[in-house]
Amino acid sequence: MLRTQPVGGGWPRARRLALAAAALALCAQAAGQGAAPPTAPGADYASLATEFDPGPGSEEPEFFAGRGDAPEAPRIETSLLGAAVDSIFGDAYAPGRWHPLPLRTFFSEGWNEAWAGAPAGKNGTSPRHGWLGAFQGVFYRLWFVEFGYAHGVDVPRGSQRYTGDYTLFLPLNRRFEVMIQAPFLMANGTVDPLRGYASGVGDLRFAPKLMLSESEGLSQTLSMLIRVPTGSTTLGEGIASLDPRYEFWSNPFGSWVVRGGGGPSIPLNPHHAAATTTLIGDAAIGRFFRPHDVPFGDLVVYAACNYKVPLRGDVTSTYVGVGPGTRFHVGRNYFLLHYWEFAVAGAHPQDYTVQSALLKIF
Repeated sequence: MLRTQPVGGGWPRARRLALAAAALALCAQAAGQGAAPPTAPGADYASLATEFDPGPGSEEPEFFAGRGDAPEAPRIETSLLGAAVDSIFGDAYAPGRWHPLPLRTFFSEGWNEAWAGAPAGKNGTSPRHGWLGAFQGVFYRLWFVEFGYAHGVDVPRGSQRYTGDYTLFLPLNRRFEVMIQAPFLMANGTVDPLRGYASGVGDLRFAPKLMLSESEGLSQTLSMLIRVPTGSTTLGEGIASLDPRYEFWSNPFGSWVVRGGGGPSIPLNPHHAAATTTLIGDAAIGRFFRPHDVPFGDLVVYAACNYKVPLRGDVTSTYVGVGPGTRFHVGRNYFLLHYWEFAVAGAHPQDYTVQSALLKIF
């Protein structure tokens, strides 16, 4: 029997070749498992992360107090009670919370959403602020204390009038707000020959308000001012009335604001001396000159015109008054407001009035 002899005393040639081939195969397999696959172009995840990182100087823009544009936000709905609580105590001015409310969705949108501070106009330079002597057309969350003086009051004795009011605005959702006004001081001349001046409190006023629509450049409201006869007739108070009103606020361009509105004042106690149905209206235009976080921040100067026209009875009691006003920030969301109005046509129940107020946004 023939036997194959090993060469040089080792493994046969065929076996050595087979062993070498197996070793090469194992090495190739190990190398393939440990090496990373080639990276496709565009899959650099570190560069993608860098691309979407906003960086320390790229916070979301602030917009409510006139410092930027309004970001769009998704609708966040809750219960009516939850929306009311969040409207009063929540962060209503957080960026991204506000979104437009169109008129076509009046019955379906906004009632279960917490109120959100609307943007400061189209370009962030026209805050939705209230002005003395002008209709509003805006929802607020604030209070203010107002003092007024009237000179040349048309009474036989004492030709000055002094007033003091506390007013509170509370939004309960995106579509509904209430206003409460409590006149805590009234003092003026009277027709009583034995009394030069009389003092007391005025008529309490409430106003439920509805937001018809709200966009960056326009908002429209309907309100019903309810006057409760809590004051003295000696002071010209004690009037019960309903005043339905349409009001609007608009930012037509730049830092300009145009606002106004009107509606009837309907007396409910016809035996009162002032029980005459009248048409009450207002128009105002103003411009903002300063940003928020500077001395005299959010400074606005405006002019307003108010009129009152009897719809029946003596039309000679028509009243038209015009005057300038201003408002500016003094710090920590406190504002000072001033307004002067002069009677220019029709009846002159007084020569002029001066109003000043301290306001707090919360």
